[in-house]
Amino acid sequence: MSGRALTFALAALFAAPAALADTAAVQRTWLERVAISAADKSCNLFSEGERLALQSGIYQAEGELLRANKTSAEMEKLAAEVTAHARSLGCAHPSVVEVAATIRSSYRQFAKTSYLEYPAARSTWGASRSEHDRWAVSQTDKLTNVVLGMRRTKDTDVIRLAISMPAKGMEPSSVQLVLRDPAKMPEPWFGSIAGQTKELSAAPRSIAKVEWAGEIRKGKDAVGDPIWIFYFSAAAIAHLEALDPREAVRLDFVPSQRAKDQKVKSVSFEVGDFRAAVAFAQIPPPEYPAPQETAAAAPAAH
Repeated sequence: MSGRALTFALAALFAAPAALADTAAVQRTWLERVAISAADKSCNLFSEGERLALQSGIYQAEGELLRANKTSAEMEKLAAEVTAHARSLGCAHPSVVEVAATIRSSYRQFAKTSYLEYPAARSTWGASRSEHDRWAVSQTDKLTNVVLGMRRTKDTDVIRLAISMPAKGMEPSSVQLVLRDPAKMPEPWFGSIAGQTKELSAAPRSIAKVEWAGEIRKGKDAVGDPIWIFYFSAAAIAHLEALDPREAVRLDFVPSQRAKDQKVKSVSFEVGDFRAAVAFAQIPPPEYPAPQETAAAAPAAH
């Protein structure tokens, strides 16, 4: 990849996920983003917001390529090659300087975007940067209205992995997040040993890690209906982000011991571009220049 090839179209810098359809174009965009991100790590080119926007774009393009049946091994090899080349150019190389300037210019407009959707094969993650939205990142199961995602709390700026469910009937005694454990099975689980299935299917417990919700709160949804909110540990976020975008996770709702129906109820969610949505939601609010001070008052008349 030549130095000149690092320069790419303005529209591709922070393109919305739906804008990327052609696999060859997605791969080129991904490699260009990986290259300038590598240069940033060596040269400290970008602000926190610019870096998060770029990282979100990298994650989203990776998801597109994996869903187009690119292998992880092939992508790792390409990323290593383009990273080495970008770092070899040096911080003052014209291509690095040009792309960095273009990204900063593009970001000034992109930073005004407060909401994006990241569609996957079966579902969509909604990502909001607005502090007024309780859900920074969310995916909703339409049959049960159970929501999984990253939720803002009132008493802290930190967004936490959580689920919410309608507060009907008896509150579950616990909620468990079941997801593949890479230590037990390094390869992605697509529903069966033979490969991908038509239905979402999380890894069986024999090869899974189980995260338990450790905190329960009461709240209200967007229309004011009561909900139960279950929060998971910070470690669960990293475990979810480590999964392949084509995989699924499962929520198991263990009923109260007083409930007549003791059957565990389950809801599955697609991993999709969770990483990309989280990075986008964490982009800080845009900074606007302070208004100029008014002209000094005219001297008083004598």
